Amino acid sequence: MTNIDPEAPRTTEVRTTYDPVTAATTQVSRTQVRSNAAAWWIAGIVAVVAIIAVAFMVMNRNPAATNPAATDPAIAAAAADQSRAQGIAEGAQAAQAQDAANAQAAAQAQTTAVQTSQLQAQTQADRAAAERARAEAAANANARNGGPNTPPTDGAPPPDQQ
Repeated sequence: MTNIDPEAPRTTEVRTTYDPVTAATTQVSRTQVRSNAAAWWIAGIVAVVAIIAVAFMVMNRNPAATNPAATDPAIAAAAADQSRAQGIAEGAQAAQAQDAANAQAAAQAQTTAVQTSQLQAQTQADRAAAERARAEAAANANARNGGPNTPPTDGAPPPDQQ
């Protein structure tokens, strides 16, 4: 048994000797602890292989991944088609946004035109009402005075009798 690892593998030898003169039997046991060096060698080899594999992957990058134009022409054509379709979609989206802005501006202009025409109609109605009120006031004043040819009744004689 060792102080480091009590379960370490060990080799135990037992030697028994018999002395015929004394008729005594002696047993000698010797224990030898061995380290498992083979496991450490295998672990070291696996680590070295892993480091070499990582270095190989880093050093041998795929040049096609960094330069798509250097790969298959079909892939380049597909990329060009995809970018063209994306450009068309973005253009249509921009046109749709512009159309929406134009429609909103037209609706606002139409609302403003309706409000302006309503304001003009209200102004004309107010003027007509004011004219009607003036005409009615004049008619009422003439009726109180006896008609349009009747002189005022404020007590003054008619202008031709003065």
